[in-house]
Amino acid sequence: MILYHATTQKKAKIYRQFGQIKSPVRGFTTIQAAMAWAMKVGRTVILEFDAPNAHKLPDHHNKFGEAWWNDGDVKEWCCVFSANGDA
Repeated sequence: MILYHATTQKKAKIYRQFGQIKSPVRGFTTIQAAMAWAMKVGRTVILEFDAPNAHKLPDHHNKFGEAWWNDGDVKEWCCVFSANGDA
């Protein structure tokens, strides 16, 4: 399952520095859902990652997609949106 994770530029740099996003990693099923959440909570970076151990969250869903969390560290991802430039 592909998920989209909303984060800050500062956290995205830390993820790159350590080569992983520590579990649990939350994400949305669509980039639009992640962007809606990001706007709501003030985050400016959207990362895409594969979530082989995904579990549906009981909340955080919005009209654009569902919220899930991945049980396990994420070691590969790509930046699909950054309002601040390169994240």
